[in-house]
Amino acid sequence: MNRSSANALVDLIALIAFIPSLLSGIVLWYLPEGGYRGGLNPAALEPFLGLTRSAWENLHLWSSLLLAACILAHLLLHLRYFARLPQLLGGRAPEKESP
Repeated sequence: MNRSSANALVDLIALIAFIPSLLSGIVLWYLPEGGYRGGLNPAALEPFLGLTRSAWENLHLWSSLLLAACILAHLLLHLRYFARLPQLLGGRAPEKESP
């Protein structure tokens, strides 16, 4: 697999991981939590779209971890660019790499 194919695959997986992370984050923002000082809020136990708050939290955690791993892989795929960035920003012509 060449570099551009690997980059496209990582980007696609990142997009697929971003969607449930975003949606579950929005759902968790609006779902009720437990009660005051350890009390129980009965609304917190009701499922939303078939998932309990705990399931939404797990979905959010794992999709966010997958997204973070994809971002790290994406940055590693662009490591040569980051190594050349000071030259590019400094206004000097980048040095040619020897074969």
